[in-house]
Amino acid sequence: MKKTFILILVAGVLLCIPFVSAESVPAADRNLILTDGGAEVTGENDSVKITIAVVTQGRNLEAVSAANMDITGKVILAVKSLNIERLTLKTIDYRVTPQRDYKAKPPNIKGYEVHNGVTVTLEGFASDRLSGHAAIIVAKALEKGANNIHSIKFYIKDRTLLEHRALALATRQAITRAETLAGAAGVKLKRIVSLSTYPVHSPPMPNTFRRAGIQATAESMVPPMEPGESRIRVQVSLAYEIE
Repeated sequence: MKKTFILILVAGVLLCIPFVSAESVPAADRNLILTDGGAEVTGENDSVKITIAVVTQGRNLEAVSAANMDITGKVILAVKSLNIERLTLKTIDYRVTPQRDYKAKPPNIKGYEVHNGVTVTLEGFASDRLSGHAAIIVAKALEKGANNIHSIKFYIKDRTLLEHRALALATRQAITRAETLAGAAGVKLKRIVSLSTYPVHSPPMPNTFRRAGIQATAESMVPPMEPGESRIRVQVSLAYEIE
């Protein structure tokens, strides 16, 4: 009975050992061709984010805040009154900064600066309409008292189709390179054992205004807005087993 129990136990342990197929060869032990492919595609920007700010300064905080609120309200109302479809506004940066006189000992507060930032977003427009809307929004905001344009950023709302196109191009390039290498080396491609991709950072194309911001007045001439294009770059890595 004891021998029978031992035999059953050994059989159970053997059944628990994973079955290793002859096909399960570690990648490091295979004969492989490693290649990569890259692609860059561009598309017209169809959206824009415009960051506008009203900055007021003065000695009395209550008066400075009230003036800022009044001007910001006029700017927002003027932009809304343009009745542009799919336009959204959002307050993104409200802050109060004491202005100190560091010549005094000890330094004292000589006044205040109130900053109220609003982002205007437009998405899903043809290039010509987008540029026209962006220009009139900036002009209207300046006319109503906005005195700082932080940034105007054009972009593509949905990058999915462009990304798919770039991936397809990069993959085809990687396969073509593998085929060329195999032909030159006199070997045959068997199957793909590894395929991976990762995004490649593309520096942004220049916008009409840069993020550093510009000081502006109602009399400033608003330059023509050019939405331009966005770039999408991808890289694909490929491993082919050969024989």
